[in-house]
Amino acid sequence: MVLFVVLAVIGLVLNGSRLGLDLAGGRLLPVGDLGRMWSMYLAGWHPVGGGTASAAPASLAVLGIAGAIFTPIGGPAALIAILLIGDAAFAGLSAYVATRRLSVSRWARAGVSAAYGLLPAATASVAQGRFDVVAVHILLPLVISGIAALLARTGGRWLHASSWCAVGVALLGAFSPLAHGLALLGLVAGFVVLPPVDGLLRRIASVGIVVLLPLALLLPWPTVLVNQPALFLHGLSGPGQVPTSADLAGLDPGGAGAWPIGVLVIVVAIAAVVLRPRALISPGLGALVLGVIGLVVVLLVPVPSLQGGISSTGFTGVPLLMVGAGLLWIVLTASQVKTESSLLPKVAAVAGILLIAALGTGAVVAGSGGPLHSGGGDKLAATQSDELARTGRSVVVVGSGDQVTFQTGNRLPSYGDDQLALTANTPARLTSWQNALQQPSSGATRAALSAAAASGALFIVLPEGEEASSVVAVAPDLAVAVQPTADGRAVLRLLAPSGQVVLVPPAVAKQAVQSSAPSTTAGVTPVDATLPDVHVRVSDGVAGRLLVLSAELEAGWHATVDGKPAPIVPAWGHQVAVAVPTGQSDVLVELPSTLRDVLLLVQVAAVLFATLTSVPGPSRLR
Repeated sequence: MVLFVVLAVIGLVLNGSRLGLDLAGGRLLPVGDLGRMWSMYLAGWHPVGGGTASAAPASLAVLGIAGAIFTPIGGPAALIAILLIGDAAFAGLSAYVATRRLSVSRWARAGVSAAYGLLPAATASVAQGRFDVVAVHILLPLVISGIAALLARTGGRWLHASSWCAVGVALLGAFSPLAHGLALLGLVAGFVVLPPVDGLLRRIASVGIVVLLPLALLLPWPTVLVNQPALFLHGLSGPGQVPTSADLAGLDPGGAGAWPIGVLVIVVAIAAVVLRPRALISPGLGALVLGVIGLVVVLLVPVPSLQGGISSTGFTGVPLLMVGAGLLWIVLTASQVKTESSLLPKVAAVAGILLIAALGTGAVVAGSGGPLHSGGGDKLAATQSDELARTGRSVVVVGSGDQVTFQTGNRLPSYGDDQLALTANTPARLTSWQNALQQPSSGATRAALSAAAASGALFIVLPEGEEASSVVAVAPDLAVAVQPTADGRAVLRLLAPSGQVVLVPPAVAKQAVQSSAPSTTAGVTPVDATLPDVHVRVSDGVAGRLLVLSAELEAGWHATVDGKPAPIVPAWGHQVAVAVPTGQSDVLVELPSTLRDVLLLVQVAAVLFATLTSVPGPSRLR
């Protein structure tokens, strides 16, 4: 309790400028309410980036379940804020509980746990709004302890222990596929290297459960991870800057929020090994090696992010947390060995106090910076938000610097939107719009505004400091300036007729199949329909008309006209469209989600299995 209180006070001090239950900023988008969290997770199609059928990350389900407890004070947003502000305390408590089986004094465990809670990689992750890394920081000690215990001895309740370990690995993987992969690598390596204690068959069954059950619990998200290496290497919060050698030596992932003071952890661990060489024979060595492997992979394998752009390296927070956990576990193992000297324990105690003081000082001084702030994210005017919700049209939020451009339907971007896999050409399209709007010119800017309107956009939020007048001047017939956002960012309203679904006349339809942006919108008629499944009755008309959806063309779309299959036609190079006959007809365009529904049923079965097997059975009578 003393450990938790002390670390909680430190967390309140270093986060004093951002205390609140609605944090946002940096890599953390504004968090929606409980209903939005669940609707986004269960939806088979998301109006993000023009529309994508990508499975939502499993972290939304975790936050939806845990956030229900905090509904009276803000739901998932309050949960995330509490975990970010109290990260040091929760991580320290997790480490203290995870080491309870070690035969060391409570003070030694408390000291090592405090050092773990204050690691520079953790304070940097909080300051930068990287909630996925913060979640790993809290869960990692328990997962390492569970895997080590499973490999050492399963006992009579092996199924109970295996299920709990699998649930821990699944929670870890829901926030960090990289941490999930490293944990499984450590499990398999331990299975191969360490001799079985309770029988080979039982051990094989335990390892099989821990490997396979988390994959089932995370469905259908693992199907996305196979095709998106950025989710594995960059994590949910995206890429990070390349840390210097000094940063890496200090366990600092780079960026705001930390000093490379973690070098003292390395020094203490080396001293512990020199004095007690047998301390290397511990789970800490495995965690250290896995962390180094993860660090090398993240730094040496750059990939484009989910939101596009050039190839970049991932944020090194997760590997450095694993390295720090391994080093501190080695230190704790060294303290298990009893010594006849009365001076050595005193020196170790003083060194531990100095280490905690240095880490705490670095956390308080550097951790208070960073882009994370209270008050939630930016907001549109009430009338604009109401119109978006009523029409279902989208808003384009133009990024600048390292901020990407978003296009989201019904609302401004929120938590989870940046974790969806977009269609292949969407990032390049959004980047071209960003460039055209930041450097207005008659041709490119008009084309970007026309293309945005054709894709269903209603408002465009310009970057901070950019005036709407420069854009309106080159396209007064396409956009007008309206009330700015709560943070003062300029907002444009697009004037071209558009909607979730539109019926375009033959002249515009010819442009739609030959170009990327309309030069005229004469005769374009919005249709009263909502995405993704569209069922409309089209009246008599001339030949050559197209029914165009504000949805990105991707595999899976299916269309019928009067019950007969009809081909999908690409409109404006990337949208779903169907040719409409001259006579009255019923047009159905849908995106079936049969496979996703099956995978969700498998996930439910896995949840039931984990729930039933995690309850310990009655003890065997002796």
